[in-house]
Amino acid sequence: MRANPRSIVFPEGDDPRILEAVLRLVADGLIGRAVLIGDRGRIERATGAGTSPDGRIRVADTEALAFDARYREECRRARGLGALEGEILDRAMRDPVSLGALMLRLGEVDGFIGGVRTTTAEILRTGIGIVRADRRVGVVTSFSIVTVDGDGSPEGGIYVIADPVVNPDPTAGVLCKIAEAAAAFSRQFLGIRPRIAFLSYSTRGSGVGKSVDKMRVAAERAREKMPEIVVDGELQLDAALSPEIANTKAPGSPVGGRANVLLFPNLDSANIGVKLIQYFGSARVIGPVIYGLGRPYNDISRAATVEDIVNLALITQLQS
Repeated sequence: MRANPRSIVFPEGDDPRILEAVLRLVADGLIGRAVLIGDRGRIERATGAGTSPDGRIRVADTEALAFDARYREECRRARGLGALEGEILDRAMRDPVSLGALMLRLGEVDGFIGGVRTTTAEILRTGIGIVRADRRVGVVTSFSIVTVDGDGSPEGGIYVIADPVVNPDPTAGVLCKIAEAAAAFSRQFLGIRPRIAFLSYSTRGSGVGKSVDKMRVAAERAREKMPEIVVDGELQLDAALSPEIANTKAPGSPVGGRANVLLFPNLDSANIGVKLIQYFGSARVIGPVIYGLGRPYNDISRAATVEDIVNLALITQLQS
């Protein structure tokens, strides 16, 4: 997967994994420009990479940015801070994640990737507070992209899992919005025709419970909202992914055991599902990708590898 080269800010720019990933992206011509926020001396000692002559790597010193009047004013405006809230402003301006988000808000970069030393909760709070939601999308959500070599699916083994990061216990209405977002993301950025399964411990009434009802109602609403998209639910995972099992458990299912967009009932199940794939499966997982903010702003796990960072950088550039 090759991206249209764009600029990305990495607020934890002196992390060794970020540095290695950026150098690889630059060497392979897979990024337009990388802005590394951090201690300038530490970054340059680690890589010999200051502001590169061709402009592909720029180092932005945290201390210098913290006293930049333009950033301070933009932060005040984004956070709605009054004149007496200087302490809150000072604290935000010492935070490299906030500084990276401000660069993105001001249009100085095309995308943001942070999280190798920062919790997901803090990454999301900063993104929503500074970058802000895109009201046209109607929901802020997240997707993990799973790729499986040689699985024989029409899309070449690309799957989307929602929502492993943002919404703890989405209602049926929110799940419907997430499905709409996942369908748009799949078509626009991955080039696949979405076939959406609303997952449950039940397949078409084989089990009962509030969660089962939620997933069934969400699927019904999604079908009404997106009549052009293949949608089914509630389905157990095997009935969503295996044509043979679907024929037994859900005969006549429009998905037919060939789902490529998997909507989980809540954040617990989606997050655990992604981790299970990462640790016990042979598939590759990219993301999570945050979707629904005004600009490409992505979180990456504190356990991320260099390869994870490279892959997310490619997706982030595709979003911009």
